[in-house]
Amino acid sequence: MIRKTHLTWLGLAVMLLSPLPTQAMRYLTPMQAQKLCFPEADKFEWQQRKFTAGEAAQIQKASGVALKLPGAWYTLAMKDGQVIGAMIVDCVKGKHEAIDFAVALDAAGKVRCIEILEYRESIGDEVRRPGWRKQFHGKNTRSKIKLNDDIANITGATISCRNVTEGVRRVCHTWQLVLRPALVSAKRLPKLAAR
Repeated sequence: MIRKTHLTWLGLAVMLLSPLPTQAMRYLTPMQAQKLCFPEADKFEWQQRKFTAGEAAQIQKASGVALKLPGAWYTLAMKDGQVIGAMIVDCVKGKHEAIDFAVALDAAGKVRCIEILEYRESIGDEVRRPGWRKQFHGKNTRSKIKLNDDIANITGATISCRNVTEGVRRVCHTWQLVLRPALVSAKRLPKLAAR
């Protein structure tokens, strides 16, 4: 009898102390996110851009964040035939698994919103909170976009907060250094006024 009780308690302890299984939660598809981020858009154009070695080095140097993908997958949001912004899909690593997210930028490169598309960790999904994501609104490459500086941390989700924050900073620099200049060269966006 005592042995059976001990085994029951041992089994319960193992269950309680074992790490929780990872469960991927898909919250939005990129197509759903584009409509949330640009409700006024009447058309979206999905594009891919593979970075040259020089572009990748330039993005990494400016953002201080290593590239996770060899290029960008993004959509241009259009209104009456004009580009009003872009939404770039990217990913960062949480504690163990990837976090897929999207950053919507206006044509000048200011963050309109960020959306968490898929979260695969068992903890730390507080980065989905609207109040936390709202901190990025209006940020651009001239902003620090740094955890515990201009972006507040969430206790219990530090790794996710830090990595999403770094991912948003990297996306802002990707737009400003590579994607926007390509659209200016193609005469799809006007040049920005000198700072």
